[in-house]
Amino acid sequence: MDEIVRKNYRAELFDHRFYSSLAEKEESPKVKDVLSELARGELEHSNFWRKVAERRGVRLEGLGIRDRVRLFLLSKLRRVVGLTVVLKIAEFGEEEDAEKYYALSKAEGFTDTERKGLEDIMMQELVHEDLLIQTQLDVNKVRDAIYAVSDGLIEVLAAVSGLAGLFPSPLFVALGGLIVGVSGMISMSIGAYLSSKSEEDIRKNAERKARLRRTLEGNMVEEKREEQSRAEESVRTTAISYILGALIPVIPFFLGLEGLAGLLSSYLLTGGTTFVVGALIGLLSDVSPWRKGAVMSGLALAAALVTHGLGLLAHTAGL
Repeated sequence: MDEIVRKNYRAELFDHRFYSSLAEKEESPKVKDVLSELARGELEHSNFWRKVAERRGVRLEGLGIRDRVRLFLLSKLRRVVGLTVVLKIAEFGEEEDAEKYYALSKAEGFTDTERKGLEDIMMQELVHEDLLIQTQLDVNKVRDAIYAVSDGLIEVLAAVSGLAGLFPSPLFVALGGLIVGVSGMISMSIGAYLSSKSEEDIRKNAERKARLRRTLEGNMVEEKREEQSRAEESVRTTAISYILGALIPVIPFFLGLEGLAGLLSSYLLTGGTTFVVGALIGLLSDVSPWRKGAVMSGLALAAALVTHGLGLLAHTAGL
């Protein structure tokens, strides 16, 4: 029981410091308020465990070196990958707070008052999860960007792998891969624009019908919603992300690496990048990032090997 008290006190104290540090550096007033509210809630929870420790005579310790290093790294990582991803990284591998407190409220060794406190914290954690969703308003944008990078990586890797089996010149391979990347970027951007535009048209038609229904019912009060069109933003995000991914596989060939050296370098560079992208997708999708990264890397390399074999066959046949 003593270790349970110490462990949960440190966990809540860590979360308080974590959300506080995020709130201090957050520029959006809305997100800053949400993070500050989360920080205050976690402080209250740490105080709960401190009082439990005092009643039981349990000696508590503050955050250790490992916790402080983790806070520092997460703070730096926030600048690189953004708030949405760093929140996912911070909670990766940890037990769901609401579920944890539900299990603790049913465990032996707590008084009735403490059980009531644990149940209150469980309800607060459920509310905190809803608040946390509000800080991740850009999660769809982040996910779209990551998937676009993934498409660029896999499609162009497959293309240059096939071209490497057909052309001996690394410049031809690089230019061919770049052409495939640009055409794919245009195609993906058009698809993203049409998809976002269709969603907007459906939403606007639904709002128009709702306004007409309110008018017929005699309710002239209309809710004004100001939503920025996602079509242009979706196109921009998709185009930039796709072409960034498409550039990775052609880098070794643009550097003049030819033959097996260029091909292996492209495989290693793209495979590693694809693993990182897959891991990020896993984090955002709440699945194992290691498994997701390994699966995506394996699929990308498998596609590359197949197209390389086709290129070799075409070269051998004299096409």
